[in-house]
Amino acid sequence: MKIMKPAKLHYFKGRGRAETTRWMLAINNIDFINISLEDYNDFDNLKTSGKLPFNQLPLLELDDLKLSQSNAMISFLARRGDLYGKTNEDAVRCDMLVGAVGDFNVPAMQFAFKADKDEASRDLENSLKKFGKHFESILTQNKGKYLVGQKLSIADIIMGESLTSFIEFLPNCLDDYPHLKLLQETVVSEHNIKEYLNSGNRWRLPDEQYVIDIARVLCRPLPSHMSEPNRFVKG
Repeated sequence: MKIMKPAKLHYFKGRGRAETTRWMLAINNIDFINISLEDYNDFDNLKTSGKLPFNQLPLLELDDLKLSQSNAMISFLARRGDLYGKTNEDAVRCDMLVGAVGDFNVPAMQFAFKADKDEASRDLENSLKKFGKHFESILTQNKGKYLVGQKLSIADIIMGESLTSFIEFLPNCLDDYPHLKLLQETVVSEHNIKEYLNSGNRWRLPDEQYVIDIARVLCRPLPSHMSEPNRFVKG
């Protein structure tokens, strides 16, 4: 069902931990607005508003709900969109895969923060070697198209999002993983996901500016390899 009032997603100026929520909003055909925090004052104002249950980002305002914690957001949106399979067993398999993809995706989340991009690329390759064979096996056992059941689920969306980042960093990384490659292509070809990826709501690949923007909002040090690492630290 199409929601008339756009959702509001509060986060830094980039993908980060809010990106899975964006993909889940997109697959549910829910219009949303990225509200990007510019500095600590924006974050402080959001905290004093009482909207943040734990004073943490991202924050999703959807209908009358104020949702925190990324996993809770994507789980809620999956249930809303009937993306948890047909049975309780399907649902727990989805949750297992979402957790595994979270571990698999750590090097992609950390990429922009690392000084040595060759090392960061090796971390991606190592994660793919560690997890890729298991994901391929699950797809093979499930006849190769979907991770759980015989239709699109939250597991496929989250996997597709992660694999898309891997491909952006390492374009040919899925050549030895044909089922994962097909899954990624299937997910990004889905109409609502494709629209999101071609929209203004899609942030560019995280870079040094993204790292700077986060440090500015949180008033925390930058990675030590960057110039003036304490430029945003107060006091």
